[in-house]
Amino acid sequence: MNKRESDREALLVEASRRGEQYFAELHACAPAAFAAVMDTLGHGEDPTVQEIWKASIGLTGGTCMSIGTCGAVGGAVMALGLSFGFTREDLQTDPTKTLQVAAAVAELGKRVQERHGHIQCQEIQFAHWGKAFRFTNPDALAEFRALSLHEGSGFKCQKLTGTVSSWAVECILRHNPGFFRKES
Repeated sequence: MNKRESDREALLVEASRRGEQYFAELHACAPAAFAAVMDTLGHGEDPTVQEIWKASIGLTGGTCMSIGTCGAVGGAVMALGLSFGFTREDLQTDPTKTLQVAAAVAELGKRVQERHGHIQCQEIQFAHWGKAFRFTNPDALAEFRALSLHEGSGFKCQKLTGTVSSWAVECILRHNPGFFRKES
């Protein structure tokens, strides 16, 4: 393995570690994945990124109802989209630019679907535990938090958040390598 591959692998491991750690701290997959990707790529202190992070909270747990896309995927997709840097004017001038983002997002989604059978939160939860949780219900949320962070359950959503964060970093490095802010 050459230096470049070694550096890339270290970034992927770092993204995974951060994704798992942030999930454990925040109990929220979408902001954990978004922050893991942004921090790993050197954008965590950016005030704009910190503001965007706030928007990721609503994507947690399949838009908080389990019926939407997995929140870790949602947070990672936000990071992927941000890495392209397209402005409103860019899309007004050339709407086909969205195809570049779509290709990266589809790549990430395909990997999640191959590993977990689905990208929808409730389907992933059913695969993990045989049931799904509505995060609008405080009792269901408490049960999920206890289960998702319990060693006996395998830390499934925590590990998924780490894995998805790593895959998002990998996609960004492939599609937008200039987005990575190298340490000085």
